[in-house]
Amino acid sequence: MFSSPFFWFLMGVVFVLVAAGARAWATSLGLRMTWWKWLLSAAWYGLLMLTVSMPMTLVGENESSAGMRVLAAMGLVTVILGVGLVRVLVRGRVRSA
Repeated sequence: MFSSPFFWFLMGVVFVLVAAGARAWATSLGLRMTWWKWLLSAAWYGLLMLTVSMPMTLVGENESSAGMRVLAAMGLVTVILGVGLVRVLVRGRVRSA
């Protein structure tokens, strides 16, 4: 499934939809976004895309065990950095009534 062109097409569609909806998402959550917060968010999202694409490329090349190890290691790092990013973003949040 992960080696099919349709999967990567869907990944591209999801990438564009998330990027297009990021501003509306931040506004609806009441986040005060500055340029450096947008930069951190974009960097984390790029890391998330690499966390999915790199191991699945290995799976597509019949290196499943290496792909799963890379997925576990990068997934752990991505989750930890994501929790840190959420803490930074929520710290300056505007509370709505």
